[in-house]
Amino acid sequence: MLRRWLLPLLLLGLTPLPAPARVRQAEPVEVCVLVPRVEAVDEGEAVGELPTATPVLLVVEPLRQVRIESAEGHLLWSSQAPASGALERPLPWPLPPLKPDQEVVLRLQPVGAADDAYAHVRLRAGDGARLKATATLISTLGRSGDAWLAAVHTALTSGDVPLAWTLLYAPQSPSSDALQALRRDLLQRGCGDAEPSA
Repeated sequence: MLRRWLLPLLLLGLTPLPAPARVRQAEPVEVCVLVPRVEAVDEGEAVGELPTATPVLLVVEPLRQVRIESAEGHLLWSSQAPASGALERPLPWPLPPLKPDQEVVLRLQPVGAADDAYAHVRLRAGDGARLKATATLISTLGRSGDAWLAAVHTALTSGDVPLAWTLLYAPQSPSSDALQALRRDLLQRGCGDAEPSA
C-alpha cells in the first residue's frame, strides 16, 4: 500500500537572523517542512534539491512570514500574514520559474515566533535534464487521479522522495479521493518519528 512509503520528515529548528549584539536574540522554535523535501545540515538550517522549477511550500505550522532570497542574500519576494491570521497553505511558488541549478534561500517565520526568528532553508533547482523530466512527466499525467497516484508510487519505489512529494502537491494534480487521503496523511503525520502503517 502507498501509505507505507510515507517517511519521517524534518523538524527544522528556528534561528534568529543576524542582529546587533544589543538586540535580544529569539528563543529557538521549530517548524516542520514537508514540501519540498529537505534535509537538516545544522541547527535551524536545511537544504533541499528541487525536481521542479516552481516548487510548492508546505509547512505544518501556520506561517506568519515567508521570505525568498537569492543565494547572495538579495530579497526576491516576501509575504506577511495579517495580524490575526496565517499565510495560505500550501503556498504556491510566487516567482518566475527557477533556472537549472539556481539556488534560493527560504526564511520561514511561524505564527508566535519572535520577530527576529526565522528558519533557513537553502533550495537548489535540479539541472536542466531533471527539471525537464519532471515537467514532461507532469504534462503526461493529465487529470487521472490513478495516473498521479501511480507516479507518486513509482517515485517512492525508486527512492525519489523529492519527486514524489512534488507530484503529490503539484498545482496540476487532481483532487481525487486517494490523493487527498495521502495529502491529509502526510500533513497529519508531519515530522513524527514513527513509520506509517501499511
